[in-house]
Amino acid sequence: MHRHARLGTVAVVAALLFGGCSTGDGSRAAAVKSSTTTTASSTTTTTTTTARSTPPRTYAPDAFAGVDAALEQRVANAGLSGGFLRIVTDDGTVLHEHGVGSVSGSTPLDIASSSKWLTAATFMTFVDDHAIALDDDISRWLPEFAGSTPPITPRMLLDHTSGVHDNPCQNGGVSLTACVQTLAVSPREFSPGSAFSYGNSPFLVVGRLIEVLGGADFATVVQQRLTGPLAMTSTTWPGAPDAPNPAFGATTTVDDYGAFVAMLLHRGTADGRRILSAGSVDEMVRNQVAQYDTSHDYSVGITGIPRYGLGCWPDVVGSDGATEVVSGNGGKGFYPWIDFTSRTWGVVGVQDDRGAEVAVPASQQVEVAARTAVDE
Repeated sequence: MHRHARLGTVAVVAALLFGGCSTGDGSRAAAVKSSTTTTASSTTTTTTTTARSTPPRTYAPDAFAGVDAALEQRVANAGLSGGFLRIVTDDGTVLHEHGVGSVSGSTPLDIASSSKWLTAATFMTFVDDHAIALDDDISRWLPEFAGSTPPITPRMLLDHTSGVHDNPCQNGGVSLTACVQTLAVSPREFSPGSAFSYGNSPFLVVGRLIEVLGGADFATVVQQRLTGPLAMTSTTWPGAPDAPNPAFGATTTVDDYGAFVAMLLHRGTADGRRILSAGSVDEMVRNQVAQYDTSHDYSVGITGIPRYGLGCWPDVVGSDGATEVVSGNGGKGFYPWIDFTSRTWGVVGVQDDRGAEVAVPASQQVEVAARTAVDE
């Protein structure tokens, strides 16, 4: 697709978001092409990424003025102490950043469900090690789930199709081990694999799997396998070691989370070191729930995105279904994204406690404005 057509699609998405929740659909030609082969125990995805061959772009001094204004308005409307935006190319060049008030790139923020992307990535390191496969029965490692018919798999937990129902134990005051034991014996929302329902408790089960596979508490394993290698020294899990929340409990900074999404844009590598296989990155960002009706899901209604990967949302897909833009947006407005077509990543860094139904769309507007400015 020609460049003017790509820009037209982004403009449409931006217009929809500024008028309300978007569908998140896009029709730009895919820069990420995926082909998937599924076996009884695993899924392998091959991705070919086409980078732009044009020289580095230059921008007018006011190219991001509208984006800055959008961030400032977003912070003011929510009565926040501040906010921060950073946009970076795949070679590490900071295209633009803008801070408002007391928030900078190094300010710790509660990132709510942006935690899920970190948890999913940590789990995928074990898939890369062949310690577990996405379609294995989790009862092999968590025997309290034995007897589930059909068996619950890691993929089902990571893409919200497991039927594991949210439970008050996920809100704290209970150890991760005890909460997962409660979830194991609680009624299912639906038969595993039969529907999509975005929730938090499934990611607590993933967190407990990470503990069993890693032989240590959740926060320690995440540090060993993900945040440590990425030098994400400001990322913490309040409640650790006994009661971290792998679904929505991380605290981090724009600086730290930027290192994570940069690694994903580079298909699993950071500073020449491989953190995840390229196949695992591809699997995480592709739409896992195309066969389900997601239109009535509450969180889909908030994000306007009817797709879900493994711990993240494919915001924009091409006509062939390949993911072009993916985000790990959270209910407090923290909004990290990767744009595979422009080969950039960005983070809207805010902590907005008004509720996901207002915090997510407000940050999504800034994110779309930023992506549009990059492409203009």
